[in-house]
Amino acid sequence: MTGIKRPDPVWGRLKDVERWYREEKDAKFGQKLNAIRLLMQGKKQLDVAEVLGVSVATVRNWRTRWDKGGKEALKPRHTGSQSIITEDIRADKEEVIEIKKEINGRTITGYLIQGYLKKNSK
Repeated sequence: MTGIKRPDPVWGRLKDVERWYREEKDAKFGQKLNAIRLLMQGKKQLDVAEVLGVSVATVRNWRTRWDKGGKEALKPRHTGSQSIITEDIRADKEEVIEIKKEINGRTITGYLIQGYLKKNSK
């Protein structure tokens, strides 16, 4: 259904959401707050989806998350991934950078590295 189901005001009133939306620096999070703001103003989910360029299901998901936990529930859930670069890989990368400096910044090829290693491994 794409009718009007307003977000639960227990997590913040319209004027709070409007302030949070104006002050938000993160565009994606701001878009979610804007959706909540528009729904609180009585706009239909379909209209909000069209204005924001997202699906009705996305707007519905944001409202559902708001109803369960307010502003905090709308914040991004991902925190990034753990780096797979080990200390050995990092050391190898630093060595390649040093080699590149010594071969006058030319594009590193297997041929250049082979020549460098022959010259410097004695």
